[in-house]
Amino acid sequence: MGFRIAVRILFLEPFTGISGDMLLGALLDLGVPQAELDRQVEALGLGDRVELRVSKTERGGITATKVDVLVDGQLEAPHETGAEAAGGTTVEEVLGRLDTSSLEPGIGERAGEVFRRLSEAEARVHGTTPGRVHLHEVGAIDAVVDVVCSVAAVAYLGVERVLSAPPCEGHGEVQSTHGVLPVPAPATAYLLEGVPLSRVDIPFELVTPTGAALLVCLVDSFTNEVELIPERVGYGAGTRHLAGRPNVLRATVGSAIEPTATNRDRVVILETIVDDAIPELWPHLIDRLLDAGARDAYLTPVVMKKGRPGLQLTVLGDHHHLAVLERLIFEETGTLGMRITEADRRILPRARGVLATNFGPLHVKCSRLPGESRWRVRPEYEACRAAALQHEVPLADVYAEVGRAATVDGSLTVEKKTEEKEDEDTL
Repeated sequence: MGFRIAVRILFLEPFTGISGDMLLGALLDLGVPQAELDRQVEALGLGDRVELRVSKTERGGITATKVDVLVDGQLEAPHETGAEAAGGTTVEEVLGRLDTSSLEPGIGERAGEVFRRLSEAEARVHGTTPGRVHLHEVGAIDAVVDVVCSVAAVAYLGVERVLSAPPCEGHGEVQSTHGVLPVPAPATAYLLEGVPLSRVDIPFELVTPTGAALLVCLVDSFTNEVELIPERVGYGAGTRHLAGRPNVLRATVGSAIEPTATNRDRVVILETIVDDAIPELWPHLIDRLLDAGARDAYLTPVVMKKGRPGLQLTVLGDHHHLAVLERLIFEETGTLGMRITEADRRILPRARGVLATNFGPLHVKCSRLPGESRWRVRPEYEACRAAALQHEVPLADVYAEVGRAATVDGSLTVEKKTEEKEDEDTL
């Protein structure tokens, strides 16, 4: 397809589950220097209390990096499962520590996202709100260090995308502060909604709540189909010695060769046909689906059996949003079933920008063809409509002005190069 570029990728293989310390060990094994992580501990204001002990160990015949977090010289017990409705560390306290730290903004924000997801899952378990959940175990200092250092280590690698194979989970029971719980633990199960999950015949918890939260916050896509030129492979060791399976997480950093014309990802497509819904339902449902993370949602008129007219609802989304999108469709439409398929997408590099026009600065959509340095510009409807109303001119005049201004050098300021949730442009 012409000019091609190398995209730097981190690929995780949690074939024996994942925890915060396993991920951190794998990233160190990839070559992230310990000094970089020690710098994060200092930025958290924990340099006088926390020490990262890094060592080489063996799990099932594989040499891997083991990371232990010593707090006040003591190794904290590696229990994670279960949070309290009272007592312990609140998520607000964790987020407050992140906010008052000297961490780089992007690292603090992403680490905060991990803990917010944890608190939301625990709130569902206990039937309360995230603000009232006390992270009795997962909010301990060692987990804060694991999360912040893992986020910083991924940033240090400079990867453009993070992919993961479906994580493997064990079975049986796990001990928590509330007693015996099933595997996966309830919070872990909530966190992994929409994530493809493999179950293996190991009577232990393999995916911890912190590991699950890191996965859903850091990983762009879950897939086994990865075309990758490996640069380096690393292994992070877990705590257990398992019979017949090495308790390690494998991480690979490398390059995927892709055409600049497209970014490649994989989406799920949900489809159902309805012939008995009131018209007012559809804008309400589509708004709810988009708010819940759908990339797009649209209607297509169809003719059903016996000549009855109907509407086909099509929703595009990511794997980790599948459960909530599916539930919304069942709840709102009353449909008895839907088709769910997977599809590869090819997407032009896109960005959002601000265009200087005679009607003032207007937000626009930008895309770029392979081998071209100039962005193509498309109007944003809401921005153009607001300008038309403000200046009391036809909407068509504003659209024409966007076309004119887009040809003027220096008129466009690109805000960020990122994939945005699309509406009618999604394929």
